[in-house]
Amino acid sequence: MSDLNDCQRRAPRMKRWQTIAGYAVIILGGTLLVAWQLGAWFVERPVQYSGTVPIPCGLHVDSRYARSLPGIRDQIAAMMAERRIPGMAVAVAARGQIVYSEGFGYADVDRRIPACPQTQFRVGSVSKLFTAVVMARLIERGAIDLDAPVQQYVPSFPDKGARITPRLLAAHRAGIRAYYDDMEAINRTHYASVTAALAPFADDPLVAAPGSQFVYSNYGYVLLSAAIEGAAREPFLDLMLREVFEPLSMNATVPDDISRSLPDRSAHYDVETPFSPDGSLVPSPPNDFSSKWASGGFLSTAEDLARFGNVVVAANRGGRAGEVLRPQTVDLLTRVQSGVPPLAGYGLGWMSASDLHLRRVHFHFGASSGGTAVIAAYPGSGVVVAVVANLGHAKFPFRPLVNIVRPFLPWWRPDMPIVTAGILLLSAAFLAVRRNARAGAAQQAVAADGASRRP
Repeated sequence: MSDLNDCQRRAPRMKRWQTIAGYAVIILGGTLLVAWQLGAWFVERPVQYSGTVPIPCGLHVDSRYARSLPGIRDQIAAMMAERRIPGMAVAVAARGQIVYSEGFGYADVDRRIPACPQTQFRVGSVSKLFTAVVMARLIERGAIDLDAPVQQYVPSFPDKGARITPRLLAAHRAGIRAYYDDMEAINRTHYASVTAALAPFADDPLVAAPGSQFVYSNYGYVLLSAAIEGAAREPFLDLMLREVFEPLSMNATVPDDISRSLPDRSAHYDVETPFSPDGSLVPSPPNDFSSKWASGGFLSTAEDLARFGNVVVAANRGGRAGEVLRPQTVDLLTRVQSGVPPLAGYGLGWMSASDLHLRRVHFHFGASSGGTAVIAAYPGSGVVVAVVANLGHAKFPFRPLVNIVRPFLPWWRPDMPIVTAGILLLSAAFLAVRRNARAGAAQQAVAADGASRRP
């Protein structure tokens, strides 16, 4: 009998703790949901800019987005002012069409030549994406084996005692070393071929066992270009033109060959050490990119990069996936292999992640002496944004960048169903906890009333 009485006495306390725990879980879930949305708003809020917008050039904007133009220009101006960018161009493609394109500031500060949509800028490591796509074209034809030893295509490359493959090179997992410092990226030697350009690092030891870790390496992509050239039995630059630039109508994208006179080539500037010891704006040092066509050696326009980004956008979203590359090949390039697989990180050339609203983004940055670029493709929305500038290592700030593309993205976001479902589930849980609490209170009242009636 005493055991029964103890159980009856403990039951109300257990009910109360269950109710408290239920409410605590609901409060925690609601707090996380609110924190997610408020955090996204805070991180992505537009930059307030009250200065003068740099001189624009060559505006093209689809009438559907004309109302957003002042806000877009403010974000571009804020970015240029914060990072001291002399000239910049921006382009956005939606469902396969260029819907916005404009240049700002100066392609050449001394000669007061404006930066326009046709201005060719250094795109730095965005060049690696071009290399990944030309490799993918060869994969689809069976001309290159991703897992073959690289010496199968480049017999002159020394054996390192471990298997280095095109797949590992494309994913920066081959153990090839990075630059020792920024000055190593400046080259004064002209190399007649991509195989000749292996000389600066071919005899160096590996810095990690192939496949063991991610080591970002420009030299690794130089070796990859030699493998591509060997597999195709055709010069790398000729192959790039035929397999990538021509199919994607990238008519303004060319090697950054300092021996060629290009009327639309931007001048190049730096403000960071070691190129500018005092932080002032200075012309970039001469650089011969024959040492690294594949990893950072191309000039392009914002519009060409926006067209290029459509290679990872499905045809039903206006892209070229399924036309230039098969969908399964696009998946191969963008599947995360380093970082936090499968959520975010580096694939074969492309980086992939989800934004704060769970939209998938495939992207890459380029930063070199004299130029900065970024390309971001939203395959689920059919939108590609490209930003190029003639300042080296400009480190585009996040808030203006995300607010440039925001007007072009659909109003519907992947996080909306999750937020809605979360609100509904938390509401249902609250009602269930409250109902159970009231039922428990009623049972206690009945039990108390029964106890008081006993003689």
